[in-house]
Amino acid sequence: MHQRLLWVDHFAGIIHEARYGTERVLHETHRWDLGHHIAAALPCARGGLLIAGRREVFRFDATGDTTPFVALEADPLIRINEAKCDARGRLWVGTLSTEFEPRAALYRITPDGTVTRLLEGVRLANGFDWSPDGATFYFIDSLSCAVDTFDFDMESGTIGNRRALIRIEYGAGAPNGMTVDREGCLWVALTGGGEVRRYAPNGVPLERITLPIPGATSCAFGGNDCSDLYITSRSGRMPDIALTIGVRPEMMEATGPAAGALYVCRPRVHGLPAHPFVD
Repeated sequence: MHQRLLWVDHFAGIIHEARYGTERVLHETHRWDLGHHIAAALPCARGGLLIAGRREVFRFDATGDTTPFVALEADPLIRINEAKCDARGRLWVGTLSTEFEPRAALYRITPDGTVTRLLEGVRLANGFDWSPDGATFYFIDSLSCAVDTFDFDMESGTIGNRRALIRIEYGAGAPNGMTVDREGCLWVALTGGGEVRRYAPNGVPLERITLPIPGATSCAFGGNDCSDLYITSRSGRMPDIALTIGVRPEMMEATGPAAGALYVCRPRVHGLPAHPFVD
């Protein structure tokens, strides 16, 4: 909405802002160091950002001031891991259990601060998105090695009729963040697999983008015509729980200058603009 790219350094607690200069070169224009874990930084329709991190969501204005919005959990073993807004400007938040037990959840948060738990028994909530027509919700619990699909009711903001759409083969990596393009195809980042895959709406694999490091974490479309695909990555070692889903030992560690980098490519398809939080 402001022709800027926002991304976060998950564990360092830094929000980055970049804009395109001449010759379509991205230049970092600002960074904010919050000093604690951040899962997502989302634009608000009336300005400022909505920040999801630890076990709370708070507002963040241009001066760097923060205002509490909602708190989700009192359990110290639970933290927010993913957040995104639907087409009505409602905030959706997924959590994880730091012990990777099925005690995390998926929440919907309305602009008035009402928090509704929609899905329980989650271990590691990661990517989610909606089909272009808004009738389908996609969700990843990484340790299930699957992308699940739900029927979505736009008016009520509810989900139902869960079923598995995509199964990630053993050893290919953990499905992490995801996005949907204008054709309704799903782009899924595989952490410990070093790639982003594109799947048809029926779950058939179509193409893949390979990264020079194993730690692809998420992806999103942006740019003037939403034809740029931005891919985030991690540095360091994956949690050992990844070995139980077949991540190869040599793919567990992401090191060197390419690890933790932000990548961009043009895959010849267009994505959809992100929805702001309607405050």
